[in-house]
Amino acid sequence: MKSQQRSRRRGVMLTRQGLQKLQDAKSKSESYENFDKHYTREVLGFRMGLDPDTVAKVFACEVGADRQTLKYCFQAFNLQLEPNDYQFANPHINPQQSYTKIQNRIDWGEAPDVSLFCGRREELATLKHWILAKSPTNQAIPCRLINLLGMGGIGKTWLSVKLTQQLQDQFEFVIWRSLLPTPLVNELLADLIAVLSDGKETDLPKPFNQRISRLIDYLQRHRCLLVLDGADGLLQEYAVPEITSIGGICLHHTTTGEYYELLRRVGETTHQSCLILTSRVKSHQFIPLEGKTRPVRVFCLQGLQITDIQELFKTKGTFRGTPDSWNRLIKSYAGNPHVLNRIATTIQQLFDGSITEFLNQKVTVFGTILKDLDREFERLSDAAKATIQCMVLARQPISFSQLRTKMPSSVSSQELLETLELLQARSWIDAKSGLFSVHPMMIEYVKSFIIDEKITKFQPSVFLDQEHQRQVAS
Repeated sequence: MKSQQRSRRRGVMLTRQGLQKLQDAKSKSESYENFDKHYTREVLGFRMGLDPDTVAKVFACEVGADRQTLKYCFQAFNLQLEPNDYQFANPHINPQQSYTKIQNRIDWGEAPDVSLFCGRREELATLKHWILAKSPTNQAIPCRLINLLGMGGIGKTWLSVKLTQQLQDQFEFVIWRSLLPTPLVNELLADLIAVLSDGKETDLPKPFNQRISRLIDYLQRHRCLLVLDGADGLLQEYAVPEITSIGGICLHHTTTGEYYELLRRVGETTHQSCLILTSRVKSHQFIPLEGKTRPVRVFCLQGLQITDIQELFKTKGTFRGTPDSWNRLIKSYAGNPHVLNRIATTIQQLFDGSITEFLNQKVTVFGTILKDLDREFERLSDAAKATIQCMVLARQPISFSQLRTKMPSSVSSQELLETLELLQARSWIDAKSGLFSVHPMMIEYVKSFIIDEKITKFQPSVFLDQEHQRQVAS
């Protein structure tokens, strides 16, 4: 009796055979009774006499259902629950492990070649744990939505591809897509559903909310790993209204708002899949959903270590430098592999591979690196530019209260707080132990405005006096 009670508390879940039987019956019913349209969770819940979230957990094979619940699910489609249709859930074995060897479909889209990928072992291990949550000693919840965040060139795209390659055998569907340029939500959803339905679903409803429901249904019925790369354009603070013509009728819509709705529903709805989003910008929309032990999380990607950068440089040629020179070089560019790859070419061609000789020139920001930072900087508000300049002027990590005293009174504490969140989200500043600091490369970039008198691009006089400007330049 006690043994039975322990098993009941532990719960049961569908076996592969039981899940397939239920899915087949559901699909047949949708075909004959619902005009080939998928049942929503709410409709299934009503039909089975269960809560919609419970229905989702059953189809996701999550631990916690009892045998009577499974019976209700089967009876809704005139099925008999057989002993081989379910199994006791072992708390020391993740239910998704039953999917480790499955027939899967992979669509890489325009994913880049990552054959030169190096390092990132800890990052890959952490992300795998978040997605699979297989640790027997950890009660972690598998992530449904991950925002892979970092400055431009830090390696988000390559990491997303490498991670997907290493996880592809764990999923039934793997889809990698670039969002550059950002497609309309309906176009993206139609593309994803076409892959997930093996091209069978083509007559989709026009409202994007209904298409999201279709996508969610696939994420619940199948183990899917979706990667949307380059979401910078849609994760902006304010949406840009666009006009689209459908059937000769002009419709006003907000692309960003529709993407927010897609991400919100993927993050909030129970399913057995994972969506990875890469971007330079962290949206405030993620804040209410994310958490260290929640199914929605943000992973901030930092630069590569010295040994990894040295491996990268070997693919470019031969380089010479003392350990101190290598340290200074990596620190100057925050370990950014894309930027350092450009720098390696300069060092090879102009300084015969001598890292020390290059550093002696004391020129950190130049050429295409400068142009890239120009584009980033021009998007910032005057308050954000002034905040960065104050931090550079401080010459060392600074607290919020210290920064508040240095900022002009025209910038309120609320605006300063929001500005710091924005700058941190864009990877312009670091926040550690309650202190804020600017990345070394950004420091040199800000100084270049004063030295080169680029007042037309950046007008620090709006907030700071000329004496402060001279201190920054020095």
